[in-house]
Amino acid sequence: MTAPSAPNGEPLEVAALRQRRMRRRIALAVVLTIIVLAALLTPELIGGRTGDPRLTSNSAEAQGARLLYELAQRLGWHVERWTSGDPVQADSRTVVALLDPVQPLGAMEAHRLLERVRAGSGLLYVMSGSSPLDDSLHVKRNLVGGVYEPAAAGTSDAQRSAADRRSARRYPSAADTAKSDDEEVDTGAECARAAPNGGGLPMWLDQTVRLWRFDWTGPRPADVVIFARSAIEGRAAERDTTVHRSAVAAAGFGVGRGRVVVISDPDLIRNDVLRVCKWGLDVVAARMLEYLATGVVRRDRLVFDEYHQGFGTHPGTLRAIVAYLSRAPSGHVLLQAMLGGLVLLLALGPRALPAHDAERIERRSPLEHVTALSRAYARVGGTRTATSRLLHGVRRRVERGTRNSAGLTASENDDRFLASAAAMPELVEDVALIRRALSDPLSRREFEEVGGALQRVEQSLLTQRR
Repeated sequence: MTAPSAPNGEPLEVAALRQRRMRRRIALAVVLTIIVLAALLTPELIGGRTGDPRLTSNSAEAQGARLLYELAQRLGWHVERWTSGDPVQADSRTVVALLDPVQPLGAMEAHRLLERVRAGSGLLYVMSGSSPLDDSLHVKRNLVGGVYEPAAAGTSDAQRSAADRRSARRYPSAADTAKSDDEEVDTGAECARAAPNGGGLPMWLDQTVRLWRFDWTGPRPADVVIFARSAIEGRAAERDTTVHRSAVAAAGFGVGRGRVVVISDPDLIRNDVLRVCKWGLDVVAARMLEYLATGVVRRDRLVFDEYHQGFGTHPGTLRAIVAYLSRAPSGHVLLQAMLGGLVLLLALGPRALPAHDAERIERRSPLEHVTALSRAYARVGGTRTATSRLLHGVRRRVERGTRNSAGLTASENDDRFLASAAAMPELVEDVALIRRALSDPLSRREFEEVGGALQRVEQSLLTQRR
């Protein structure tokens, strides 16, 4: 008996196993498709928020700062956005708003900005990580969170001036100002009483504002004006006794002839926080702006630095390197070191054409030359020529420093020299031998005697001259 089979001829067990595998594959494909679609369609959540996380005045989303931009505009400020890579042109009537920049300032940029503040400008600074401004302003952000505590009308450890108190009361509530304008509804600055959670935010479920704080790393300025505090809740304060229960979250102080407001937490001025009227942070923002406006010359120009938020034309890597090497002093040193290394590399590296040593021709030494010349004279029997050459040498050494007789030939000068030598009785025989050698060929032994005669003549004449 044969086992039953499927219509395609396969056994029923094999066909059933294949169907089960096919169903599993289909189910797995459906699950993966659902996961991918959920990931693509689910909005990005950052701390319970959606949208662009940058604190920029160009963003009207939850985490942006468009509401602060428009609030300042309605309070009478001349508001601008700076998107150029050059330093902000700030005079004594300008306040620069540097709001938690995503591209941190360099040391030179921070120095130039604070120089303008010392000259009379203002600065609204929201702290961001390890910025050079933190060291210059002697502040450090503390990531210990606490509950927001208002500082009514801005308080300071010292008594505030009457002018500051009057300016702080000038804007009692930015929300009340917004209610008087129908267009404020379009900007999103209306009170959020109708929100499902009572105007709260997803990350603050208990409807309580929580902020980071900052500490002083140097001497605390004497004219500090506190706009907001961050207080640790009871149990957390009991666990860590080293942390102060209430610390500064936003404060203003003078730097030179200018003023600075430091905010430790960017949540203090975000759109979705300022729009909640019951928290009153719109009033705090108005008071900080009014504090920055007060001075010897009232500041009425507010410039938002959007270049360090990523807007404007940013140079690429190559342009940034060229700008650093051509503008920064340390770039000049690095460029010179690179050029020196390149010259050294070219000097030590292999060459396209191998270098050859200069060819040197070995020359005979004077002694070798004399030996070779004597051999040549000996082979041809040139005793007369040799005697003439030797006599010329003797005469040149004896008559050194004297001039030859004008119009006489070399042979005539030799005859004159031998005649003067023959005047000495002891040299008569030697002079006669030399004269015979100049006229007749001599044997080798006789030629050797001529050499001795020439040596005696030279010694005698040199002794006589001395």
